[in-house]
Amino acid sequence: MDLDELRKEIDAVDTDIVKLFEKRMEISERIAAYKQKTGTPVHDQAREKEKILKVQNLTHTEFNRKHIEELYTVLMALSRKLQEEKAKKS
Repeated sequence: MDLDELRKEIDAVDTDIVKLFEKRMEISERIAAYKQKTGTPVHDQAREKEKILKVQNLTHTEFNRKHIEELYTVLMALSRKLQEEKAKKS
């Protein structure tokens, strides 16, 4: 396999990641509506810690275990940001 083929594989994975990111943010919008309706705070630190441990346990290498935490920390921060923006508009 040459570099161009490997890059095409990465491009395909990136396309999937973008689709999944957008789906995750759409769900975050629905969560924002639910939290606003029920008066639930946007930030749930216990849930975030639980989620990070859960995704770390899905990894197969120590490198991935360490860095999936970074990735999910950013993803959850973006979800909170979206939820907070939705709450301000309502």
